[in-house]
Amino acid sequence: MRILPLRALFRFYRTVWVFSNVVTLSLIGFSLNRILPYFSLFLVYFLWLKVLSNLGIGYIARQKYRDQYWFYHNLGLSETALFSGAFALDLLIAFLLIGSVYQVLLLL
Repeated sequence: MRILPLRALFRFYRTVWVFSNVVTLSLIGFSLNRILPYFSLFLVYFLWLKVLSNLGIGYIARQKYRDQYWFYHNLGLSETALFSGAFALDLLIAFLLIGSVYQVLLLL
């Protein structure tokens, strides 16, 4: 992948990262005490809740920023590539955050 579409993906992700990370932090915060014994079950539920929340965030972003997708299209990114790349980046950040919280909980 060339650098320009990757930068465009990061630019798009900046528009939705706040809402997505609020969902991630709230899911981790609500289950912080119960995360260690059922960690694998937590990951499954977290993945499904993250998929559903990202579908909702994607729908809202698609409605709100409908006129701005020509910018990304001219840089070589379709809407599908844009949303799937942002979802993959969001999952990477979320699982890195979960992994760091899990390691801290193991140390305590």
